[in-house]
Amino acid sequence: MRAWKTIVLTGIFLTISSGTFAGINARITGHVKDSSGKAITQATITITSPDVTDYKKVVKVDKNGKYQVLILDATQKYKFHVEAPGYQAVEEPIKVPAGSMSNVFDFTLKTMEEVHQEAQKQILEQPGFKEFRAGQALLKAGDKVGARKQFEAAVAAKPDMIEGWTALGTLDYQAGNYKGALEDAKKCLDLDDEAVDCLATAANASRKLGDTKAAQEYLARYRQLNPDDPATLFDEAAKFLNKMDDKDAKPLLEKCLKADPNYGPCIFQYGMLLLRSGDMAGAKKQMLHYLKVAPNGKDAATAKQTLKYL
Repeated sequence: MRAWKTIVLTGIFLTISSGTFAGINARITGHVKDSSGKAITQATITITSPDVTDYKKVVKVDKNGKYQVLILDATQKYKFHVEAPGYQAVEEPIKVPAGSMSNVFDFTLKTMEEVHQEAQKQILEQPGFKEFRAGQALLKAGDKVGARKQFEAAVAAKPDMIEGWTALGTLDYQAGNYKGALEDAKKCLDLDDEAVDCLATAANASRKLGDTKAAQEYLARYRQLNPDDPATLFDEAAKFLNKMDDKDAKPLLEKCLKADPNYGPCIFQYGMLLLRSGDMAGAKKQMLHYLKVAPNGKDAATAKQTLKYL
């Protein structure tokens, strides 16, 4: 229950509460801006007090991003929560001198894109990520040896970096180090058993090492997770082609070419399928395209020979 005091002033009785906010006033003003200093006109400021649980005041800025508020009891502490659509909200504690009328508090809000970019930058500057980025740059420049050293440094600094193990697996496989590639892929899959690139490396490395069973298991998981991969679609089409079933192979080959118009095996087999169906013009187009994207491919000689009759 609040205690009430009665004050007598020149014959007039004034009843004043001695409860909440009977202190000295203070005025606060300021602006809400974005990172470039431009006014944010849709900002809202919600003021609460950790000392008074039921206190809440909502203030909206004007067309210039300016706000102004009178604090009735400046002896208390306040918390300003500032938000606007498309921006990350900020929250700051504020304490002003009682009786002061010229307190200025400006707020700067960052867009969600700015917040995301800053978070990404912080991540990329952490140990492991710096080395990985350096490895990517060296790989792009054609320095596989230098890139490998950086990727090794990346996973040494951050052993749970899937991207690092993926890159190492690819480099080892390309270098003919199939045992190393499989070990890299396994470390990657221990972190994420649905990492499709690592499943592909594990399947290919296992096949090269003669472990057909493991290769088939990795490949089955890869296909399940990546059903629209051109290699997966081609393998499915090949099952029908081997049975001379062009009808069921055709949509799979077309889907393969839609996923990757330059996937050589699908181009060649689709051309042969069109040839068998009597579409000579279509077959010629596919054979020419195959020789363009895979001039030294395993079916290049057959494609050249076929073109002589088209």
